Amino acid sequence: MARLRRLHVTGTSPTMGAVLETAYFLIRLDRRTPAEVARAVRRVPGIAEAAVTMGEFDIIAIAHLEGTRGFPEISQALEQIEGVQRVTTCVVVRP
Repeated sequence: MARLRRLHVTGTSPTMGAVLETAYFLIRLDRRTPAEVARAVRRVPGIAEAAVTMGEFDIIAIAHLEGTRGFPEISQALEQIEGVQRVTTCVVVRP
């Protein structure tokens, strides 16, 4: 607790310098236009990039966060986008 107080007094965040964690969100769509859904995906807080792809998944999105705590919220937000059928989250364990 004393350490946190010292950090607060000096204006330092306990997460400063934290390693960014990366996750890929593999998104399968229903019959919606992938470009429209990709635009909505890019507006989700935490998403750094989203690309329309060919293959098993229609869109792949990338997020970089300090720690993994926000990834479930991002996945839930993606699932709420109209046209999204399924989201698979893959957290990178080794770059």
